[in-house]
Amino acid sequence: MEDNKARLAEQLYFSKEAAEYLGISPQRLNQLIKEGKLNPLKKNSSGTIFHIDELKKRKDELSSFNSYGWKAEKGTFIFDSDIKREALNFAVLLNVTGMSEKKLEPLFEAFSKSTDVTRFLTNDEVISQYSEYFGYPVEMLKVEFDRAYESFCNLRETDDIIKRGDLEYPKQLAKTEQAPRFIYIRGKRELLQENRTVALAGSRKASERAINNTARLAKKLGENGIVIVSGLAKGIDAAAHMTALNNDLNTIAVIGTNLNCYYPSENKEIQEQIEDKGLVISQFSPAQKTERWFFPLRNGVMSGLSLATVIMEAGETSGSLKQADFALKQNRLVIIPSSAMENQMITWPKRYVQRGAKVANTPSDVIDILKHASIFEEDEIIESKHYNVNNGLSPYWEE
Repeated sequence: MEDNKARLAEQLYFSKEAAEYLGISPQRLNQLIKEGKLNPLKKNSSGTIFHIDELKKRKDELSSFNSYGWKAEKGTFIFDSDIKREALNFAVLLNVTGMSEKKLEPLFEAFSKSTDVTRFLTNDEVISQYSEYFGYPVEMLKVEFDRAYESFCNLRETDDIIKRGDLEYPKQLAKTEQAPRFIYIRGKRELLQENRTVALAGSRKASERAINNTARLAKKLGENGIVIVSGLAKGIDAAAHMTALNNDLNTIAVIGTNLNCYYPSENKEIQEQIEDKGLVISQFSPAQKTERWFFPLRNGVMSGLSLATVIMEAGETSGSLKQADFALKQNRLVIIPSSAMENQMITWPKRYVQRGAKVANTPSDVIDILKHASIFEEDEIIESKHYNVNNGLSPYWEE
Protein backbone atom coordinates (compact mmCIF):
# COMPACT_ATOMS: atom_id res chain seq x y z
CA MET A 1 0.00 0.00 0.00
CA GLU A 2 2.76 2.40 0.97
CA ASP A 3 4.66 1.46 -2.19
CA ASN A 4 1.62 2.29 -4.32
CA LYS A 5 1.33 5.69 -2.63
CA ALA A 6 5.00 6.38 -3.20
CA ARG A 7 4.77 5.47 -6.90
CA LEU A 8 1.68 7.65 -7.30
CA ALA A 9 3.41 10.56 -5.58
CA GLU A 10 6.33 10.24 -8.01
CA GLN A 11 3.94 10.58 -10.93
CA LEU A 12 2.19 13.73 -9.72
CA TYR A 13 3.71 17.22 -9.87
CA PHE A 14 2.52 20.53 -8.47
CA SER A 15 2.92 23.68 -10.59
CA LYS A 16 6.33 24.71 -9.26
CA GLU A 17 7.65 21.17 -9.63
CA ALA A 18 6.21 20.93 -13.15
CA ALA A 19 7.85 24.23 -14.18
CA GLU A 20 11.21 23.05 -12.84
CA TYR A 21 10.82 19.71 -14.63
CA LEU A 22 10.15 21.45 -17.94
CA GLY A 23 12.82 24.09 -17.37
CA ILE A 24 10.40 27.00 -17.77
CA SER A 25 9.05 29.72 -15.51
CA PRO A 26 5.72 29.40 -13.64
CA GLN A 27 4.40 32.25 -15.80
CA ARG A 28 5.25 30.31 -18.93
CA LEU A 29 3.65 27.21 -17.45
CA ASN A 30 0.38 29.08 -16.86
CA GLN A 31 0.44 30.41 -20.39
CA LEU A 32 0.84 26.90 -21.81
CA ILE A 33 -2.21 25.83 -19.82
CA LYS A 34 -4.26 28.76 -21.14
CA GLU A 35 -3.22 27.96 -24.70
CA GLY A 36 -4.26 24.33 -24.24
CA LYS A 37 -0.75 23.08 -24.84
CA LEU A 38 -0.42 21.56 -21.38
CA ASN A 39 -3.29 19.78 -19.64
CA PRO A 40 -3.26 19.50 -15.83
CA LEU A 41 -4.67 16.41 -14.20
CA LYS A 42 -6.52 18.54 -11.67
CA LYS A 43 -6.89 22.24 -10.98
CA ASN A 44 -8.73 23.91 -8.11
CA SER A 45 -8.27 26.52 -5.39
CA SER A 46 -5.82 24.25 -3.60
CA GLY A 47 -3.45 24.05 -6.55
CA THR A 48 -2.75 22.50 -9.93
CA ILE A 49 -1.53 18.93 -10.37
CA PHE A 50 0.10 17.41 -13.46
CA HIS A 51 0.72 13.77 -14.37
CA ILE A 52 4.26 12.87 -15.33
CA ASP A 53 3.16 11.47 -18.72
CA GLU A 54 1.76 14.86 -19.76
CA LEU A 55 4.95 16.59 -18.66
CA LYS A 56 7.18 14.08 -20.44
CA LYS A 57 5.26 14.63 -23.66
CA ARG A 58 5.74 18.38 -23.38
CA LYS A 59 9.40 18.07 -22.42
CA ASP A 60 10.11 15.87 -25.43
CA GLU A 61 8.69 18.60 -27.67
CA LEU A 62 10.82 21.29 -26.05
CA SER A 63 14.03 19.26 -26.15
CA SER A 64 13.62 17.89 -29.66
CA PHE A 65 16.08 20.45 -31.00
CA ASN A 66 18.86 20.31 -28.40
CA SER A 67 19.46 20.51 -24.67
CA TYR A 68 18.52 24.20 -24.53
CA GLY A 69 16.79 24.69 -27.88
CA TRP A 70 13.16 25.74 -28.00
CA LYS A 71 10.84 25.93 -30.95
CA ALA A 72 8.64 28.97 -31.18
CA GLU A 73 5.10 28.59 -29.87
CA LYS A 74 3.59 31.27 -32.12
CA GLY A 75 6.21 31.61 -34.85
CA THR A 76 8.74 29.20 -36.23
CA PHE A 77 11.98 30.50 -34.72
CA ILE A 78 14.23 27.87 -33.16
CA PHE A 79 16.80 28.60 -30.47
CA ASP A 80 19.26 26.12 -31.93
CA SER A 81 22.54 27.90 -31.19
CA ASP A 82 24.42 29.40 -28.26
CA ILE A 83 24.34 32.80 -29.96
CA LYS A 84 20.53 32.82 -30.20
CA ARG A 85 20.14 31.87 -26.56
CA GLU A 86 22.70 34.44 -25.44
CA ALA A 87 20.96 37.13 -27.51
CA LEU A 88 17.67 36.37 -25.75
CA ASN A 89 19.26 36.62 -22.31
CA PHE A 90 20.99 39.87 -23.30
CA ALA A 91 17.67 41.26 -24.53
CA VAL A 92 16.09 40.41 -21.17
CA LEU A 93 18.74 42.40 -19.33
CA LEU A 94 18.36 45.37 -21.69
CA ASN A 95 14.68 45.52 -20.78
CA VAL A 96 15.16 44.91 -17.06
CA THR A 97 18.01 47.37 -16.54
CA GLY A 98 16.86 50.02 -18.99
CA MET A 99 20.52 50.47 -19.96
CA SER A 100 21.81 51.16 -23.43
CA GLU A 101 23.68 48.34 -25.09
CA LYS A 102 26.90 50.32 -24.78
CA LYS A 103 26.56 50.49 -20.98
CA LEU A 104 25.26 46.96 -20.47
CA GLU A 105 27.70 45.09 -22.67
CA PRO A 106 30.85 45.43 -20.51
CA LEU A 107 28.87 44.27 -17.47
CA PHE A 108 27.43 41.35 -19.40
CA GLU A 109 30.85 40.45 -20.77
CA ALA A 110 32.34 40.40 -17.28
CA PHE A 111 29.41 38.31 -16.03
CA SER A 112 29.94 35.81 -18.86
CA LYS A 113 33.41 35.00 -17.50
CA SER A 114 31.88 33.19 -14.54
CA THR A 115 28.43 32.21 -15.83
CA ASP A 116 27.26 30.34 -18.91
CA VAL A 117 25.20 33.08 -20.57
CA THR A 118 23.88 30.65 -23.20
CA ARG A 119 21.66 28.94 -20.64
CA PHE A 120 18.11 30.22 -20.42
CA LEU A 121 16.88 32.04 -17.35
CA THR A 122 14.45 29.21 -16.63
CA ASN A 123 16.97 27.38 -14.48
CA ASP A 124 16.75 28.37 -10.80
CA GLU A 125 20.51 28.32 -10.32
CA VAL A 126 21.16 30.40 -13.45
CA ILE A 127 18.51 33.02 -12.75
CA SER A 128 19.77 33.37 -9.18
CA GLN A 129 23.21 34.16 -10.54
CA TYR A 130 21.76 36.87 -12.77
CA SER A 131 19.75 38.25 -9.87
CA GLU A 132 22.73 38.41 -7.53
CA TYR A 133 25.11 39.93 -10.09
CA PHE A 134 22.82 42.55 -11.64
CA GLY A 135 20.77 43.28 -8.52
CA TYR A 136 17.27 42.62 -9.83
CA PRO A 137 14.66 40.32 -8.24
CA VAL A 138 14.31 36.80 -9.60
CA GLU A 139 10.59 37.28 -10.29
CA MET A 140 11.25 40.39 -12.35
CA LEU A 141 13.80 38.49 -14.43
CA LYS A 142 11.34 35.63 -14.92
CA VAL A 143 8.57 37.92 -16.11
CA GLU A 144 10.87 39.75 -18.54
CA PHE A 145 12.28 36.47 -19.82
CA ASP A 146 8.80 35.20 -20.65
CA ARG A 147 7.96 38.43 -22.47
CA ALA A 148 11.20 38.44 -24.42
CA TYR A 149 10.86 34.77 -25.28
CA GLU A 150 7.41 35.32 -26.77
CA SER A 151 8.74 38.22 -28.87
CA PHE A 152 11.64 36.16 -30.19
CA CYS A 153 9.20 33.38 -31.03
CA ASN A 154 7.59 35.65 -33.61
CA LEU A 155 10.76 35.64 -35.69
CA ARG A 156 10.82 33.34 -38.68
CA GLU A 157 12.63 30.03 -38.77
CA THR A 158 14.90 31.38 -41.51
CA ASP A 159 15.83 34.52 -39.55
CA ASP A 160 19.20 34.47 -37.84
CA ILE A 161 21.24 36.26 -35.20
CA ILE A 162 24.91 37.02 -35.84
CA LYS A 163 27.25 37.93 -32.98
CA ARG A 164 30.14 40.35 -33.28
CA GLY A 165 33.29 38.27 -33.60
CA ASP A 166 31.53 35.53 -35.55
CA LEU A 167 32.94 34.74 -39.00
CA GLU A 168 29.71 35.89 -40.66
CA TYR A 169 29.64 39.26 -38.92
CA PRO A 170 30.29 42.02 -41.52
CA LYS A 171 33.99 42.83 -41.35
CA GLN A 172 33.55 46.51 -42.21
CA LEU A 173 30.97 47.03 -39.49
CA ALA A 174 33.04 45.11 -36.94
CA LYS A 175 35.82 47.69 -37.23
CA THR A 176 33.60 50.50 -35.95
CA GLU A 177 32.61 51.60 -32.44
CA GLN A 178 28.98 51.42 -33.55
CA ALA A 179 29.09 47.65 -34.21
CA PRO A 180 26.31 46.09 -32.08
CA ARG A 181 26.89 42.88 -30.14
CA PHE A 182 24.18 41.16 -32.19
CA ILE A 183 22.59 41.81 -35.56
CA TYR A 184 19.28 40.22 -36.56
CA ILE A 185 19.00 39.33 -40.24
CA ARG A 186 16.28 38.30 -42.69
CA GLY A 187 16.98 37.53 -46.34
CA LYS A 188 20.12 36.83 -48.38
CA ARG A 189 22.76 36.33 -45.70
CA GLU A 190 25.54 36.16 -48.31
CA LEU A 191 25.22 39.93 -48.67
CA LEU A 192 26.80 40.23 -45.22
CA GLN A 193 30.13 39.34 -46.81
CA GLU A 194 29.84 41.84 -49.67
CA ASN A 195 32.62 44.44 -49.45
CA ARG A 196 31.40 46.68 -52.28
CA THR A 197 28.71 48.66 -50.46
CA VAL A 198 27.56 52.28 -50.76
CA ALA A 199 24.84 53.88 -48.64
CA LEU A 200 22.37 56.38 -50.08
CA ALA A 201 20.73 58.66 -47.52
CA GLY A 202 18.66 61.80 -47.51
CA SER A 203 15.42 63.57 -46.78
CA ARG A 204 12.16 61.74 -46.12
CA LYS A 205 10.37 64.60 -47.89
CA ALA A 206 12.64 64.54 -50.89
CA SER A 207 12.08 66.63 -54.00
CA GLU A 208 11.24 64.99 -57.32
CA ARG A 209 14.64 66.02 -58.58
CA ALA A 210 16.39 64.27 -55.68
CA ILE A 211 14.27 61.14 -56.14
CA ASN A 212 15.22 60.97 -59.82
CA ASN A 213 18.89 61.56 -59.07
CA THR A 214 18.79 58.84 -56.42
CA ALA A 215 17.33 56.37 -58.92
CA ARG A 216 20.03 57.21 -61.46
CA LEU A 217 22.83 56.79 -58.97
CA ALA A 218 21.44 53.59 -57.47
CA LYS A 219 21.21 52.03 -60.93
CA LYS A 220 24.71 53.19 -61.83
CA LEU A 221 26.17 51.76 -58.65
CA GLY A 222 24.30 48.50 -58.96
CA GLU A 223 25.40 48.02 -62.56
CA ASN A 224 28.95 48.34 -61.31
CA GLY A 225 28.48 45.50 -58.84
CA ILE A 226 27.96 47.71 -55.79
CA VAL A 227 25.35 46.81 -53.16
CA ILE A 228 22.89 49.62 -52.39
CA VAL A 229 22.53 50.20 -48.64
CA SER A 230 19.78 52.40 -47.21
CA GLY A 231 17.50 52.79 -44.21
CA LEU A 232 14.02 51.97 -45.59
CA ALA A 233 12.65 55.40 -44.68
CA LYS A 234 10.35 57.38 -46.96
CA GLY A 235 11.83 59.55 -49.69
CA ILE A 236 15.45 58.93 -50.68
CA ASP A 237 15.74 55.54 -48.94
CA ALA A 238 12.63 54.13 -50.60
CA ALA A 239 13.78 55.39 -54.02
CA ALA A 240 17.19 53.73 -53.61
CA HIS A 241 15.71 50.39 -52.56
CA MET A 242 13.00 50.37 -55.24
CA THR A 243 15.52 51.13 -57.99
CA ALA A 244 17.62 48.19 -56.87
CA LEU A 245 14.61 45.87 -56.66
CA ASN A 246 13.19 46.93 -60.03
CA ASN A 247 16.54 46.32 -61.73
CA ASP A 248 17.39 43.04 -59.96
CA LEU A 249 20.28 44.67 -58.10
CA ASN A 250 21.44 43.83 -54.58
CA THR A 251 20.21 45.98 -51.71
CA ILE A 252 20.46 45.95 -47.92
CA ALA A 253 17.95 47.69 -45.66
CA VAL A 254 19.19 48.68 -42.20
CA ILE A 255 16.06 49.35 -40.17
CA GLY A 256 15.46 51.32 -36.98
CA THR A 257 12.97 48.79 -35.60
CA ASN A 258 13.16 45.06 -34.93
CA LEU A 259 12.60 42.52 -37.69
CA ASN A 260 8.98 41.93 -36.69
CA CYS A 261 8.02 45.56 -37.43
CA TYR A 262 7.25 47.35 -40.68
CA TYR A 263 7.91 51.07 -40.40
CA PRO A 264 6.79 53.26 -41.96
CA SER A 265 3.70 51.23 -42.81
CA GLU A 266 3.58 52.52 -46.39
CA ASN A 267 6.99 50.89 -47.00
CA LYS A 268 5.84 47.44 -45.84
CA GLU A 269 5.67 46.09 -49.39
CA ILE A 270 9.19 47.35 -50.10
CA GLN A 271 10.49 45.71 -46.92
CA GLU A 272 8.81 42.43 -47.83
CA GLN A 273 10.42 42.53 -51.28
CA ILE A 274 13.84 43.15 -49.72
CA GLU A 275 13.26 40.23 -47.34
CA ASP A 276 12.73 38.08 -50.43
CA LYS A 277 15.34 39.51 -52.82
CA GLY A 278 17.83 41.34 -50.61
CA LEU A 279 18.73 41.56 -46.93
CA VAL A 280 17.11 43.30 -43.94
CA ILE A 281 19.31 43.97 -40.92
CA SER A 282 18.34 45.18 -37.44
CA GLN A 283 20.46 45.74 -34.37
CA PHE A 284 17.37 45.65 -32.15
CA SER A 285 15.97 42.50 -30.58
CA PRO A 286 12.32 41.54 -31.09
CA ALA A 287 11.83 42.21 -27.38
CA GLN A 288 12.75 45.89 -27.67
CA LYS A 289 10.06 48.51 -28.01
CA THR A 290 10.99 50.97 -30.78
CA GLU A 291 12.23 54.34 -29.54
CA ARG A 292 12.89 57.52 -31.52
CA TRP A 293 16.60 57.36 -30.71
CA PHE A 294 16.85 53.94 -32.40
CA PHE A 295 16.93 55.62 -35.81
CA PRO A 296 20.14 57.66 -35.34
CA LEU A 297 21.71 54.52 -33.85
CA ARG A 298 20.66 52.72 -37.03
CA ASN A 299 22.56 55.34 -39.06
CA GLY A 300 25.79 54.34 -37.32
CA VAL A 301 25.32 50.72 -38.38
CA MET A 302 24.24 51.71 -41.88
CA SER A 303 27.38 53.79 -42.29
CA GLY A 304 29.53 51.07 -40.74
CA LEU A 305 28.31 48.55 -43.30
CA SER A 306 29.24 50.90 -46.16
CA LEU A 307 32.54 52.07 -47.54
CA ALA A 308 30.90 55.32 -48.64
CA THR A 309 27.77 57.34 -47.91
CA VAL A 310 26.13 59.66 -50.44
CA ILE A 311 23.85 62.34 -48.94
CA MET A 312 21.43 62.91 -51.80
CA GLU A 313 19.39 65.78 -50.32
CA ALA A 314 19.03 67.03 -46.76
CA GLY A 315 17.88 69.99 -44.70
CA GLU A 316 19.94 71.57 -41.94
CA THR A 317 18.43 69.28 -39.28
CA SER A 318 18.05 66.12 -41.37
CA GLY A 319 18.79 62.82 -39.66
CA SER A 320 20.85 61.81 -42.67
CA LEU A 321 23.52 64.28 -41.55
CA LYS A 322 23.94 62.11 -38.48
CA GLN A 323 24.99 59.35 -40.84
CA ALA A 324 27.50 61.67 -42.49
CA ASP A 325 28.94 62.36 -39.02
CA PHE A 326 29.23 58.64 -38.31
CA ALA A 327 30.83 58.01 -41.71
CA LEU A 328 33.53 60.64 -41.17
CA LYS A 329 34.27 59.31 -37.66
CA GLN A 330 34.54 55.82 -39.12
CA ASN A 331 36.98 57.07 -41.78
CA ARG A 332 34.45 56.33 -44.49
CA LEU A 333 33.93 58.38 -47.61
CA VAL A 334 31.13 60.99 -47.72
CA ILE A 335 29.93 62.25 -51.10
CA ILE A 336 27.67 65.26 -51.71
CA PRO A 337 25.95 66.20 -55.00
CA SER A 338 27.01 69.53 -56.50
CA SER A 339 23.38 70.66 -56.51
CA ALA A 340 23.45 70.66 -52.71
CA MET A 341 26.54 72.87 -52.76
CA GLU A 342 24.67 75.37 -54.93
CA ASN A 343 21.63 75.52 -52.65
CA GLN A 344 21.79 78.90 -50.86
CA MET A 345 19.17 77.77 -48.31
CA ILE A 346 21.50 75.32 -46.57
CA THR A 347 25.00 75.60 -45.12
CA TRP A 348 25.84 72.01 -44.17
CA PRO A 349 27.40 70.98 -47.55
CA LYS A 350 30.30 73.41 -47.19
CA ARG A 351 30.89 72.35 -43.60
CA TYR A 352 31.12 68.69 -44.58
CA VAL A 353 33.41 69.43 -47.54
CA GLN A 354 35.72 71.22 -45.10
CA ARG A 355 35.71 68.03 -43.03
CA GLY A 356 36.68 65.89 -46.02
CA ALA A 357 33.49 65.13 -47.98
CA LYS A 358 33.78 64.91 -51.79
CA VAL A 359 31.56 66.65 -54.35
CA ALA A 360 30.08 64.83 -57.38
CA ASN A 361 28.37 66.25 -60.46
CA THR A 362 27.20 62.97 -62.04
CA PRO A 363 26.83 59.26 -61.20
CA SER A 364 30.05 58.67 -63.14
CA ASP A 365 31.76 61.17 -60.83
CA VAL A 366 30.70 59.01 -57.87
CA ILE A 367 32.24 55.97 -59.55
CA ASP A 368 35.45 57.90 -60.19
CA ILE A 369 35.60 59.12 -56.60
CA LEU A 370 35.23 55.54 -55.37
CA LYS A 371 38.04 54.44 -57.69
CA HIS A 372 40.41 57.22 -56.71
CA ALA A 373 39.72 56.67 -53.01
CA SER A 374 41.14 53.14 -53.48
CA ILE A 375 38.34 51.64 -51.39
CA PHE A 376 37.62 49.17 -54.17
CA GLU A 377 40.03 47.05 -56.17
CA GLU A 378 40.51 48.45 -59.67
CA ASP A 379 38.81 45.48 -61.35
CA GLU A 380 35.82 45.49 -59.00
CA ILE A 381 34.16 48.48 -60.68
CA ILE A 382 33.37 48.17 -64.36
CA GLU A 383 32.15 51.49 -65.75
CA SER A 384 28.75 51.09 -67.42
CA LYS A 385 27.64 53.15 -70.38
CA HIS A 386 26.51 56.71 -69.72
CA TYR A 387 22.83 57.51 -69.45
CA ASN A 388 21.16 59.74 -71.98
CA VAL A 389 18.72 61.57 -69.76
CA ASN A 390 17.25 64.93 -70.65
CA ASN A 391 14.08 65.68 -68.75
CA GLY A 392 14.56 69.30 -67.89
CA LEU A 393 15.96 68.69 -64.41
CA SER A 394 19.14 70.08 -62.94
CA PRO A 395 22.39 69.24 -64.84
CA TYR A 396 23.28 67.08 -61.85
CA TRP A 397 23.30 63.45 -62.98
CA GLU A 398 22.03 64.11 -66.45
CA GLU A 399 24.57 62.25 -68.57
